Amino acid sequence: MSVEVTAALAGWPQRRRRPVGEERRLLILEAAEDLLQIRPLAKISVRDIASAAGVARSGFYFYFANKGAVVAALLEDVFAEMVGGAVGLLDVAADPRDSVASAMRSAWGSWREHQGLILAMLEAGSVDPAVRELWDAWIDSFVAPIAERVEGHRTAGLAPAGAPAADLVAVLIAANERTFERLSRTGASPICIDSALEALIATWSATLYGPKTGPIT
Repeated sequence: MSVEVTAALAGWPQRRRRPVGEERRLLILEAAEDLLQIRPLAKISVRDIASAAGVARSGFYFYFANKGAVVAALLEDVFAEMVGGAVGLLDVAADPRDSVASAMRSAWGSWREHQGLILAMLEAGSVDPAVRELWDAWIDSFVAPIAERVEGHRTAGLAPAGAPAADLVAVLIAANERTFERLSRTGASPICIDSALEALIATWSATLYGPKTGPIT
């Protein structure tokens, strides 16, 4: 090929390489996450996601059954991170009540960082039983490891005996879920957020560990 032809071809717009395999799946996930930053899931179509990802609608459906499945895939790592963080923080302080405060603020920080995705997941779950089932399973995944820590604290004399720890933790996590969702949907002010977190911290601490003052009995 002559130098002239090579130079001419270099100036032509290059055809974009079509994404394949795992790359295509990742492009779909990235496109969905970007779109969720600017509008709710209800106002995003499969066509929107596919177009933003540079794939055909048939390509979208090869990897995901619907929009909810995309959101679920995006949140999988987020929830694993949140569970690990919450459980780890419960072992940090000498007084488990202080650990509860740290874990609560960490949990809210993770929720707020990803609240667009989380609200999209809740929205999808309201119309798709499979997505709702997955959400419930993720929420339940917090219960066992946290309850295990509480039972350990009871054995060590750091927490009073009482109702099964798993039952208490399940109720408390449900309170977190509802409160965090309300704070996100209403665009609560920093003062309202701090007040709500303090109320949750007090509820968790009193329920699992008793009052702050005085010995645990």
